[in-house]
Amino acid sequence: MIEIATTDLPPDQRPKDWMKRSTIEGFVALIVGGGSGMGAACARTFTANDGLAMVADLRVENAERVAAEIVENGGKATAIAMDVSKPDSIAAAVKATVGTYGRLDVLINSATWSANAMLEDADMEEWGIAFQTNVHGPLLLARACLPYLRKSPAAAIVHVASLAGVFGYANHSAYGPTKGALITMSRQMALEWAVDNIRVNVVIPGTIDTPLKNRTRPEILAERHRQIPLGRLGYPSEMADIAVFLASPMASFITGQTINCCGGFSSNTFVVPSGMVETLREARRRAGA
Repeated sequence: MIEIATTDLPPDQRPKDWMKRSTIEGFVALIVGGGSGMGAACARTFTANDGLAMVADLRVENAERVAAEIVENGGKATAIAMDVSKPDSIAAAVKATVGTYGRLDVLINSATWSANAMLEDADMEEWGIAFQTNVHGPLLLARACLPYLRKSPAAAIVHVASLAGVFGYANHSAYGPTKGALITMSRQMALEWAVDNIRVNVVIPGTIDTPLKNRTRPEILAERHRQIPLGRLGYPSEMADIAVFLASPMASFITGQTINCCGGFSSNTFVVPSGMVETLREARRRAGA
């Protein structure tokens, strides 16, 4: 027979005015992939709310640029080179974070690798690189942080995945399979590490307004605008808001979850509703013309 222990919860004294004050003041985050895009936005948002950041990136010059910008704006950040596919590089970055700030409370991992190819044509060496960077690396990274996260009063891990890991994207080779594995692995981390009060969640960004869009054909961007119910691309800061919230004590009862931040794109089964020849947004504009 299994005995279930029941204990009364202490009074709920969590702050109600959390939107007016920082709840991560003094917390230390290792932000991987922090030299650009969503990772850089996470570093800016985390430090703007009085957290401290170790900005890690494969391209250290990008990490240094972001860290310098944060410091110039009154925040606290340090840059370090890190390759999430290399265990020695991971260990060095975690050691440097704790050595610099004396603690580690949060891991935000937005590093990724992808290559375009149909599955039947996928290069297996590239396939291995994708899994090493997008799955094996995040596991080793989280395990390297684990001893320090166990000491934190409010530890959290946030991984960045992709809708490709939920639905599958054609011509993206291992990208979708690796992101699907990352999502499932994160849920397992959440289950196994809940005993240490370490929360693990996943953010899935939609199409984001980053320099990468400049390499996308205009007609594809135009179609994506039609597919997103809110009618626009997302800002990196909007993704960062979700990630930093999940990393904060204000998300203290959220773990093992995957949250889409995509402007409704993932719910939009039909771009043009049945019986119409245009999107609702296009119909609204035409009616007002």
